Amino acid sequence: MNKKVLKPWPLGWKAKIGILIPAVDTGYCSYEFRVLCPEGVVTLESRVAMGALTLENLQKMRGDALYGAKLLAQAVPDVITYEATAAGFVLGVEGDAALIREIEASTGVRATTGASSVAESLSALGAKKISVYAATSEEVTKYTVRYLTDRGFTVCQQKSHSIAHAFEGFRMSPWEVYGEVKKFHQQCPDVDAIFIAGGCFRTLEMLSALERDLGLPVVTTVPANMYHCLKIAGIKDPVAGYGRLLEQAR
Repeated sequence: MNKKVLKPWPLGWKAKIGILIPAVDTGYCSYEFRVLCPEGVVTLESRVAMGALTLENLQKMRGDALYGAKLLAQAVPDVITYEATAAGFVLGVEGDAALIREIEASTGVRATTGASSVAESLSALGAKKISVYAATSEEVTKYTVRYLTDRGFTVCQQKSHSIAHAFEGFRMSPWEVYGEVKKFHQQCPDVDAIFIAGGCFRTLEMLSALERDLGLPVVTTVPANMYHCLKIAGIKDPVAGYGRLLEQAR
């Protein structure tokens, strides 16, 4: 029986990343973050109350995010991210920025959100014209499109998968998501990048293949959060095998 070899140096000797994840996560979001950690980087978690993917529930998450951030701050992370993209998009650009400032003021820790991380990731890839394939209802997806438009992107096409609860997304295999996004892209191929909106979609296993087959970068929730957190924390190590975003220089 093989035993795991423990490292002689302290965990998180390069950086500790605090993540606020939806309470409904069944482990996959946590798993993705751990997979994407370079050597010397660890993740710390706190959970934010979340039910069905309704506009009302997403807006309510804001207060819980502040409380969760204060708990995370006790572990002295280098950066905190409010991972849930839709919960940031519904706040709008100004509301999302205000939440980041509030987290930083109340914890003394640099912060970001899933919404802000997606915008930063698309900019880092040089994308201007994008498509959005979203887990959310059409009502919520409109806020996603508005946020990205207000951040200077042209959303050429969007589709709402209309998942009622995150559990539905977790049940989809990565290759089901691959097939749906590939068909979606064929309807409007003249874009610089695709954003798959929804941390409940499993994407890591197929992300590189999807980018290769479509011939353009694809941004998804957890890699976008990890990219921006690593950038804020000053971690330069590339993360290979999970798409262009994490492989390029920060």
